[in-house]
Amino acid sequence: MAKPVRLFISSVAEDAASRAELEAHLKPLARQRLIEVWHEGKVDPGGQPAAQVHAQLEAAELVVLLVTPAFIASDRHMHEEAARALARRTAGEVDVVPVLVRDCAWDWTEFGKLAPLPKEGPIGGAPDRDRAWTEVARGLRRVVDGVMARRAAAGGQRSLAAGLPPEERCIGRDAVVDSLAAALSRDRPGRALLLGAAGIGKSTVSLAVLHRPEVVARFGERRFFVRLDAAPDAASAAAALADALRVAPGPDLRQRALSSLTAGPAILALDNLETPWNGDDQAETEALLAELAAMPQLALVASVRGAGRPGRVAWSSPVELWPLGHAEAEAMFCAIAGEEHRGKPALSALLSLQEGVPLAIDLLAHSAQGNDLVNLKEEWEARRTAVLEREGGARDRLRSWNASLELSIGSPRMTSEARRLLAVLAVLPDGVAQRDLAAVFPDAGPAAARVLAHMRLAYFEGGRLKMLSPVREYVKAAHPPAAEDLGQAMDHYGELARTFGPVPGTPGGTEATARLAPEAANLDAVIRRGLAEAAAGRWIEAAVALTHFARFSGHSAPMPLGRALEVAQRAGDERRAALCTQSLGDIALSRSQHNEARARYQEALPLHRLVGDVLGEASCIKGLGDIALARSQHDEARARYQEALPLHRLVGDVLGEASCIKGLGDIALARSQHDEARARYQEALPLYRQVGSVLGEASCIRSLGDIALARSQHDEARTRYQQALPLYRQVGSVPGEANCIRSLGDIALACTQHNEARARYQEALPLYRQVGDVLGEASCIRSLGDIALARSQHDEARARYQEALPLYRQVGDVLGEANCIRSLGDIAQAHSDAGAARARYEEALALYQRIPEPFSIGWTHRRLAAIAPDSAIRRRHIEATRSAWHSIARNDLIAGLDQDFRS
Repeated sequence: MAKPVRLFISSVAEDAASRAELEAHLKPLARQRLIEVWHEGKVDPGGQPAAQVHAQLEAAELVVLLVTPAFIASDRHMHEEAARALARRTAGEVDVVPVLVRDCAWDWTEFGKLAPLPKEGPIGGAPDRDRAWTEVARGLRRVVDGVMARRAAAGGQRSLAAGLPPEERCIGRDAVVDSLAAALSRDRPGRALLLGAAGIGKSTVSLAVLHRPEVVARFGERRFFVRLDAAPDAASAAAALADALRVAPGPDLRQRALSSLTAGPAILALDNLETPWNGDDQAETEALLAELAAMPQLALVASVRGAGRPGRVAWSSPVELWPLGHAEAEAMFCAIAGEEHRGKPALSALLSLQEGVPLAIDLLAHSAQGNDLVNLKEEWEARRTAVLEREGGARDRLRSWNASLELSIGSPRMTSEARRLLAVLAVLPDGVAQRDLAAVFPDAGPAAARVLAHMRLAYFEGGRLKMLSPVREYVKAAHPPAAEDLGQAMDHYGELARTFGPVPGTPGGTEATARLAPEAANLDAVIRRGLAEAAAGRWIEAAVALTHFARFSGHSAPMPLGRALEVAQRAGDERRAALCTQSLGDIALSRSQHNEARARYQEALPLHRLVGDVLGEASCIKGLGDIALARSQHDEARARYQEALPLHRLVGDVLGEASCIKGLGDIALARSQHDEARARYQEALPLYRQVGSVLGEASCIRSLGDIALARSQHDEARTRYQQALPLYRQVGSVPGEANCIRSLGDIALACTQHNEARARYQEALPLYRQVGDVLGEASCIRSLGDIALARSQHDEARARYQEALPLYRQVGDVLGEANCIRSLGDIAQAHSDAGAARARYEEALALYQRIPEPFSIGWTHRRLAAIAPDSAIRRRHIEATRSAWHSIARNDLIAGLDQDFRS
């Protein structure tokens, strides 16, 4: 049986309890004679403790450092035990594993580059301490297996490969490392190629592979890591190889180095191979690779920045590394900066800006040590990628993000056109669509894009050429585009805004929205740059042109209207300031932000009057009417529409005229005056068709459906909604589409087709949320409550009404608020709680009367009659019901009332 591995635990006296926990979890390995554990608690009494510790440390094959604040504060343990263990590790004599017991700045120490256990952070912060210790035990078992494998490979003598750099943290790459280690450890070793962008972790993965137990067992000391980032040609690469192999300088250095590799199985990692391969004599570098690949016992792994694959080698395992996911990025950050940051919103915000690039995350985490994340976020906003640099690392690609990127930007493979496109691409957060390349960069767009993608300074995704955020931020600051190139790009996106921005809500609106939506961040960035120019007028107009896109698509990307307004005001441009202000009101109104919308219209109105813009004046007045209508303030709404109507007619604005007439119809419909409402819609409909307003036509048709639904003419209502729905979709009006779908749900509900009704409401609800239509959202939720109420699911119904009620109040919809309250009364009545029901009905009645809304007033009085405590009160409510319905000519309802209350 093989001798057990001698395991030395270095710990301070204060951590004796933690040391005992570790020893307990390692007991199964000790019983199997796989390890022999020693620590200061085993010092022989009467002996010399210091001498015993020194002897055991020198004999150890595996040293475990129990890392706590007390440990790193102990001069003896740090300057004697840890320092000696690391010195022996550098000499290839021992493995050293830090075990993180309590949170501390251990990564500031000499062993801060080693891969710790457990991977997820200190044991003291783990939710399950035993689980964390078990992970440590399993990790140490893998190291023990590696020690025994090296013994076997070296004839029983322990050693690490001389000069091999230590293993670094490798988080989120386990599957890649496992796959590569398996391929490279076969009897016929593989030829693996690691590709990827700057800072993506190629060197880290290569080292992790070289330290895997199966690789150690296969190759023992003959594991070599060759850094080539300072080797500009094949001769320099051969010299670096010879140095890693410990071949003495002299004649025939290259051949002697290659000969030393043929002495037995070996594994060779060529790091940053792109440096000599991209040099002046690429063929000679490939010839060197071919000689290496021809060695049957040599496993070869090479890393290359970019996507290029050096020739003359049949690469068996080309692997491209991509950014880390959020969980892996957070684990990596917390392993360096401390577990106290995990799960914090500020951390998520910071990590999202690094887009999973390991080097950026590593450097950011070092900046977070002893820092506050909010402060770090503010520093990022001020300095951007300048934050991603460790002290003294300005020229070290592993300690400076900027230095790392400059190696790629300065590559001989980069053409002048590629550098120009790189600079333009950095100012476009959404990247460039393939179809826009010729317009944005007309002279050599596709060729330059190919070079950037080859170098992995950019990448193609979904038909777009994009840059990772840390790359973009550095290039934007360090390599601004030439004025001519920037102007070409800005002209293109400005024209996109002016051409497609006004189209949503008109025929072709769906296609226009599809064209603009992927460019939203680009449009914002370009227009903001344009607004900083001396002649900013056309960029103010470009911002205004995006109003319909924001209104009808519900796109939540930032729009530059607010900034455009500031620029217009500063320039004293009242006309454009009025347009910006009115547009902000239009967007606020579409998102049920009524107070803001009112303020914007009231601010724009005198400006329009000042510059004599009658159409703008009329539009603002109508907008104020729309707000009043949405808040059930019908008298004010009517007054506003009647004020705006002659102004629209004065300037020949048929569309505005039709909209005012339809608004008057909406008031009549809200008050159940169906004949008047129908007349208004039928008056407006031909005007909308006259000017080709498909949106207005669809709205009139849908409103005629609303009248039919209110009168229980379900077939006609369904036909109207199905006629309007494709028109809304044609113009890209998400709110109109949602309204039709919800109304189809209302028909299904009225016909007790509850499953279909629920499906319709659930289809409409996310559309309302997409465009920020709080009123529509509230109505869907209330209708889902109506379904639950109809099915006697009273708890669910109550929850829905209570969810919808504050939304109605938020937008000032008195009718919706009253409907919710009345329905809560219906629930109370269903539970035979007449007192609670009466209170709810009377509360709702007061709201209906405020509007007033005769249809609902009548139904509420009817409910109160049914639960009236005496006949006199009942008669009073019956008469009030009859009066309300008589005012809207609902004789059918009155007949039903008389039948139900015959006595």
